[in-house]
Amino acid sequence: MHTAAIFISFDAVAVSGITVEASKVAKSLEQHGVKSYLDVGYDIKIDKGNFNKPYDHEKDIYQGIFTLVRIDDIDAVPHYNVYFIEHSHNVLISQKISASPEEQEELLTAIRESSQELAHRIVQLWEKLNISYVIVENGTLPENIIYTKALYLSIEAYGKRHNLGNFVIWRDHDLMWNSEKTVMKYGPEPYPYAIKPVQSDHITYVTLNNHLKNKLEEWCHHEVEIKVKKNTYDFTGQGIYTSIRENLDIRDSDILIARTTRIIPQKRHDRDIYLVQRLNQLFIQNGIYRKVFLVVAGDPHEDHTYYQKLNELSRKLNAEQFIKFIGSLPHEYMPSKEKSITIEDLYYSCDLVSFLTSWDYDSYGNPVGEAISSQRCYITTSYEYYQEVYGQHGFEAPIMSISEEQDDLPDDAFINDIYQLLNNKKLMSEIAQRNFSIGKQILSNNVIDMLGLNYSKGRAAAKTECNTRPFR
Repeated sequence: MHTAAIFISFDAVAVSGITVEASKVAKSLEQHGVKSYLDVGYDIKIDKGNFNKPYDHEKDIYQGIFTLVRIDDIDAVPHYNVYFIEHSHNVLISQKISASPEEQEELLTAIRESSQELAHRIVQLWEKLNISYVIVENGTLPENIIYTKALYLSIEAYGKRHNLGNFVIWRDHDLMWNSEKTVMKYGPEPYPYAIKPVQSDHITYVTLNNHLKNKLEEWCHHEVEIKVKKNTYDFTGQGIYTSIRENLDIRDSDILIARTTRIIPQKRHDRDIYLVQRLNQLFIQNGIYRKVFLVVAGDPHEDHTYYQKLNELSRKLNAEQFIKFIGSLPHEYMPSKEKSITIEDLYYSCDLVSFLTSWDYDSYGNPVGEAISSQRCYITTSYEYYQEVYGQHGFEAPIMSISEEQDDLPDDAFINDIYQLLNNKKLMSEIAQRNFSIGKQILSNNVIDMLGLNYSKGRAAAKTECNTRPFR
């Protein structure tokens, strides 16, 4: 019987930085005979509007990497419906709705009842799939405290039943301190009803940077240890890629800036559009016959209103001909039924990778690491975690200085820095090579090895007696 792992995402997005990282782990597990399943989280994070939405194209995205699964008939679990999940979040988490202590206690009682039944169903699914490893993505972020409670119950019950040791990786990409702060989506500190990590022999807790580690350990009164594990990238250079310039009507002498993020307001594509318009002006003013294009890979339907605003901005700046939205692209290790262009093809075709994200949305910044491993220069903002994740290691790039208070459009100095760089091919090549050399040392570790999973012995791996702790 095969050994299997299940990934559970609280992101509810078919393709995101979180699912990309999960795919890398799954590919590593596959090399050791471990089959991987994925619950995309449509029935967990409800604000994407995908609750109970059947899997369709998602299966094609992950064929050969994940078999997609979910809890069947989840809306039959007591209280588990969109209204109750949203209402309990608004009362207990964001605190947008006031409620009496009695009403709050009624909600908490219903949540306990719902999570216990849901935990029973989760364990049933794990038994059916012969699960040996569980990887929870973003489970501490209080999107759905019913599901978070249920997962902790499931882990302890399943671990005890099969006498398992450490079989769970609980990986937090974002936390309340750095996610959606401006709209207070998760309420004010100390987040009294969010579910804290519990001390467990079955769980290794992981986050992406030291600041989040320290905050999370402090929030848990240092009763749990959090490990910091970087996202990792491929520095082997073994891929064979195709230029997509001709298909986009972009000459070899023109400049292609790649933007590979979700098309949502927090990613600030308006900065790129403004930048492209200004760079094209500078080339014309200096009598240089080169055009600058922005190629955006992302789903334009995720936030269609924002996508329309970006198109309106392009028209207003008379830059529409230079902005090309090409839809979501798979990574090269994601098989597709038909040969399609990949993220790596776009990087291969580009001169520059842009990541002009907002101050407080990203705790890591995958496009920067992808640019480095693809031997391409990048530009970025000085977003909250840039210095810790990349800057402190000596990576070189034009950086747009921003802060929580000043988070606007690129200024002339930043635009001129990029213009000068784009006109110095030799310098661009040298920077890309230096960044690649640094990245190879710190961004290419195998995440499976770092997490210390014993992925060859199935449920019997690392047997220990478990010590359960109550929910806080």
